[in-house]
Amino acid sequence: MPRIHKRILRSLVLLAALAPSATACGYLSIGEKTESYEFFHDNDPEPWCAEGESGYVLSEDSILEGPHFSVGIQCRYIGETLPHEVAERVPSIADLTRVEEGSEFLANNLTSHPDSDIFDFIGWPVRSWVQIGDREFDLDAPPLRGDWIVVTAPTDVPAVLWVEDDGRAQGLDLRTGERVDPVFAYYNGLADWSDILGGFKYESYFADEPDDGLSCQYDQVNASRSPWLEGVGWAPEGSVFLSVYTLWCNQIGEYSWNLDPASITLASGEATESETWIEVSYDGGVEIEAVFVIPDIDSEVTIAFEPITEAIGPEGREMEFQDEFPATEWVASF
Repeated sequence: MPRIHKRILRSLVLLAALAPSATACGYLSIGEKTESYEFFHDNDPEPWCAEGESGYVLSEDSILEGPHFSVGIQCRYIGETLPHEVAERVPSIADLTRVEEGSEFLANNLTSHPDSDIFDFIGWPVRSWVQIGDREFDLDAPPLRGDWIVVTAPTDVPAVLWVEDDGRAQGLDLRTGERVDPVFAYYNGLADWSDILGGFKYESYFADEPDDGLSCQYDQVNASRSPWLEGVGWAPEGSVFLSVYTLWCNQIGEYSWNLDPASITLASGEATESETWIEVSYDGGVEIEAVFVIPDIDSEVTIAFEPITEAIGPEGREMEFQDEFPATEWVASF
């Protein structure tokens, strides 16, 4: 009997020596598994990987953008267990055991576009969540640089990070980084702004007062494309907003010189008239933004400016000009 007791004691000592210790990676019970459909989210300012390492996946194609957010996947690990370099950095996932059969860990470290200022996005109506199959897990705030997300998902079930900005959602596949239902205009390679366009100079004397007249000169006009505008919302699917910016001399001495919205048109035929005409007054003039809706694949647009004006003189007299104002055309390239 004493020999039997010693043999049992040796076996217990050997099992204790072979059992995993309670390290940074946690104590692993025999047979224990991490269940599917688990979700973990936190923020760590230091990424899990560096450029050139196997886990580094950041590219222009893995960045999602909207009016008030920018998020991309910088590092990714996929497998039945979490690598030490991931588990040791984040205490809340350090003890996760091997995922149950038929599922895998999807660990993603997030970043944002280098040119984006995340502080400009705070307070905007942005909702974000992770969807695994038909289950949703809400994030408390829009994704930020340094966020990480770890989920356990069956290998045949989609897992997507969704971000909804002002009612329009876009997603990132947590396995591949591919965009899901993206807003095409953000990623079609066309610039947001055209090169600076030319200016104009218009002048004419009054028909009944040939010694008096008006002139207006501006050195440059600007044009931009955007799928979303504040106060307007999202452009229709397959379209973007084209905004044309210029100045006009609507107040010269005792004369007011107003510009009709029909003065700015698209000679290339994308739209017959502007959707929105915005005027903001400044000293001696007005800043104008004329907004059109155009196809989101247009890389060139011809803008025509033919001043249709009304000049009002002293005592409310309507003034007539001697000469008509010719049209000016600009080609905006994106």
